[in-house]
Amino acid sequence: MADLKSNVFGIDFPNPVMPAAGPNVKTAALMLKAAETGAGSIVSKTFSILPAVDPRPTMKKTIAGGLLNCETWLEDEYSKFIPELKTVSNSTEIPLIASIGYSAKDVAELGRILEDEVKPAAIEFSTHYTGHDISPLIEVAESLKKSVSIPVLMKISPNFPKLEELVLTAEPIVDGFVAVNSFGPALDFNPSKCSPSLGSSWGQGWMSGPPLQPIALGIVCQLARLVKKPIIGVGGISSGEDAAKFLMAGASLVQVCTAAISGGPETYGRIASELSAWLDSEGYNSVSDIKNKYIDNLENRRN
Repeated sequence: MADLKSNVFGIDFPNPVMPAAGPNVKTAALMLKAAETGAGSIVSKTFSILPAVDPRPTMKKTIAGGLLNCETWLEDEYSKFIPELKTVSNSTEIPLIASIGYSAKDVAELGRILEDEVKPAAIEFSTHYTGHDISPLIEVAESLKKSVSIPVLMKISPNFPKLEELVLTAEPIVDGFVAVNSFGPALDFNPSKCSPSLGSSWGQGWMSGPPLQPIALGIVCQLARLVKKPIIGVGGISSGEDAAKFLMAGASLVQVCTAAISGGPETYGRIASELSAWLDSEGYNSVSDIKNKYIDNLENRRN
């Protein structure tokens, strides 16, 4: 059986499959169920100092198994979520990655609270909802990095206009990247009703799931050829073979959201088992055997 273990960011992961921040990990019960059923790590839903006020409805199925979502971050007070994260941290041996946002002040305050009270293995911060300028995002990265001693990961939005400049500027500051968040704004509605399907201002949402996968895979490959820091790949992963593609394209680990929303917390363990079976069937001994293989093949083709 192929070895799924890896060490990334100085953290030991029993397998490379974990949740992505979203409604699939909004409670301790959901996070712990993911751990019990085979996830290699736990990622929390993104939260901030102020709770979100989300419109209703917030989700809609769209083409090819995709999902449109106008939900933002956690709607509860962070002071109520910290005890849930402590429960998760104290109840499982696999790593916990806390997801936070959004301003430099917010992430510094939350980072200190998390490291003191929850002790996660790492913290990721979202670049959603923070505009299209690089300097504020670098300020957020620097603020969080100064406030904690654990690894800090920058989560990338797929439609950021200066993506390469952002990651090259951030690389000396952060310990790694998460690529990518959902894509948007995007729109879908029932033409017979001809009215918004989501409760957002004009029915817009952010797209995730299988339609996002080629975009996410492309960005992971793009970043992996630019930077040396590890990348967690996320976007439309629903099978072990999907996970293998991201690892081959330069990711060190993968995250899953939409497939787990429809399939439940058992999805992460299922994908990890499928990845192991796929590696066996293709004659690979470990996940390290396929890491960067697509990029390596590109280079070999040029030489």
